[in-house]
Amino acid sequence: MGNRGSVLRAIAILTVVTICSLPVIAQERLSTAAGKAETGAKLAYPEVTRIPAKELMQLIKSKANIVIVDTQASDGYEMWHIPSAINITFDSTANPTDRQLMLMALPSDKLIVIYCLCEEGTDSAKMALELGQLGYSDDLIRVLEGGLIRWDERGYPMIKQVVPE
Repeated sequence: MGNRGSVLRAIAILTVVTICSLPVIAQERLSTAAGKAETGAKLAYPEVTRIPAKELMQLIKSKANIVIVDTQASDGYEMWHIPSAINITFDSTANPTDRQLMLMALPSDKLIVIYCLCEEGTDSAKMALELGQLGYSDDLIRVLEGGLIRWDERGYPMIKQVVPE
């Protein structure tokens, strides 16, 4: 069962990476660095304000009063996430009520930084927009530019679970 669980976990991760790598459906985009992330990946919902990984790292180092939200499914979160991040899964096919209840429990007076695995920031941007719809100030909502992939590429701290072979 343990080996089967590892295989299923690996398949789930590959599925997420594949989905995040698919091109974002084209729509009229506002000009945020020409609608592209630093890597050249098309941004999902470019009207959502991004925060560079370096700036988030500085906030973490200075022990700023922020909330970091990881949008991965719980198994992805268990495998790797930014230290101090909380997990609120974004699943567009699920009933949003539970997620919205968790989002409404977030403090409205702190900077909230949301990230997902992919560089385009699709799920994190959708969650940021959802927070805005719930009454949170756009000035206190950010999406991590480049997602967890960029964070890891930069060598910033991560909690990583070793995947058994």
